[in-house]
Amino acid sequence: MMEIFTLVLVYLLGPVLMLALLYLSKWRRKTTGRRPPFESLLLRSPGHTLLGEVQHISDGITDYLGIASTFPLLLYSAYLSAFGFKWVGKGVALLFLLAGIAAILFSIWKVSKLARERRDKRIGYAGEMATGEELNRLMLDGYHVYHDFPADRFNIDHILVGPSGVFAVETKARSKGSRGNRMAEAKVTYDGERLRFPSWGTTEPIDQAKAQAAWLSKWLSGAVGEPVKAAPMVAIPGWYVERKAPDGIPVLNPKQVKNYLDAKNEVTLSESMIKRICHQLEQKCRDVDLRDWY
Repeated sequence: MMEIFTLVLVYLLGPVLMLALLYLSKWRRKTTGRRPPFESLLLRSPGHTLLGEVQHISDGITDYLGIASTFPLLLYSAYLSAFGFKWVGKGVALLFLLAGIAAILFSIWKVSKLARERRDKRIGYAGEMATGEELNRLMLDGYHVYHDFPADRFNIDHILVGPSGVFAVETKARSKGSRGNRMAEAKVTYDGERLRFPSWGTTEPIDQAKAQAAWLSKWLSGAVGEPVKAAPMVAIPGWYVERKAPDGIPVLNPKQVKNYLDAKNEVTLSESMIKRICHQLEQKCRDVDLRDWY
């Protein structure tokens, strides 16, 4: 029995040493006193949280791929060695083989599950990047734009602040169909209460945008000491939005936001109030520490 454990230890020695070296390298970077070239905190970029989630999922996929490619081989080698040298009985040797099979089947299932999650996160991240790019253009018109605002256990995708008010923008990225009429497959209708995509409908983005705007209104009012009303908005990048009724919150393709704001043509915030609001928002959004990437 001692021989089989020694054999397994030898097989595992290489992967264990490799992991140890990686962690040692990371530890040395943090303890040598070397500093990154930029030490000030940066503002969050569009999809900042989703990007971290995508990276975390990718790390998990890498881990399970490593298990799927090495662990079963190690156990199978141990099984052949133990069975060939008569170190253990057939029952124990068979357990090694079954453990290897179970490990690879579990790893395949886990990688498949994580790959689907990563695909969905990447679609969301791409949508926030596309929306953020369009909203950033509004800075040329005097608007202030903040992305991935951290709230209470959720994030507000984008916040616009300008003379016409404060807007909490919820981005929803959805894949399009690949069959039939391409125009019809790229159109979403909005009746003031519900979004209707080609094959399904939902009220979730509307409800989510309203809830986030209500939270932001309450938070900003407490932060600046005066009532501040944040309006909800839903952005659906890449889709043609057909509005069927005048009621309801604005639901727009991000490319339409500028025209929407220009059409409002109203001033609801003074310059001094805009500065006070932006000061509070920046305190929350300027938290990206480059030392975490160094």
